[in-house]
Amino acid sequence: MTLQTPVSADRETLTVGTHQLALEPPDIALVRFVGDLSDADVARILDAFERFATATGRAYLLLDVAGVGHVTPEARRLAAMRQLPPAYAGLVVFGGTFQQQLVAKLVTTGGWFLRGRALGKPMPVCVKDERAARAWLVEQRDAH
Repeated sequence: MTLQTPVSADRETLTVGTHQLALEPPDIALVRFVGDLSDADVARILDAFERFATATGRAYLLLDVAGVGHVTPEARRLAAMRQLPPAYAGLVVFGGTFQQQLVAKLVTTGGWFLRGRALGKPMPVCVKDERAARAWLVEQRDAH
């Protein structure tokens, strides 16, 4: 089971298909995947993230892959190729099986090599649970 960390009352939760996107000021976008993931889901999630990141000036993506089902090839391609906003600050994947984390790591690292590295963004990481993901985020904030 994934740790549910208490957050501020400012949190806004959006439903994208079967997935949940929690926007937590000042700079966290937490995605909990539930079921299959299509390219349309990825596009809507990234659209919402872009609006949030632009509005806040800096935002991190935390991805909970514990509940993800089948990820279409189009969804993987879009996730790897989509240009992220300049306010994107980093990404951490948590939860799920070894195989789920492996696929997520391959996609996110591919995207990082294609565009994130050149922008000076940190390499995406995979960690065990939400507590470790949030600890990574604190380290990133402190470093920048």
